[in-house]
Amino acid sequence: MIKGVKTTNDFGVPQGGPLSPLLANIMLNELDKELELRNHRFVRYADDIVIFCRSERSCERTYQHILPFIEGKLRLKVNRQKTKITHI
Repeated sequence: MIKGVKTTNDFGVPQGGPLSPLLANIMLNELDKELELRNHRFVRYADDIVIFCRSERSCERTYQHILPFIEGKLRLKVNRQKTKITHI
């Protein structure tokens, strides 16, 4: 729904459906392996991921290097409006 109006979607799977988390885990398994190869500490829940870095500069470098992997190799779209580099 967009502003209370039901709309159709020509891509993806329905949010909240049982297939969505399963497909996220299958697709993002490759991302998990890539982050492990790069010795990053991270936590992923379905399609949400937190990557831990030692500094803001390190986070920015990681972000710039992992985006091409996610969008290029995995062909997934990263929502840049929801993506944040922050101190926790």
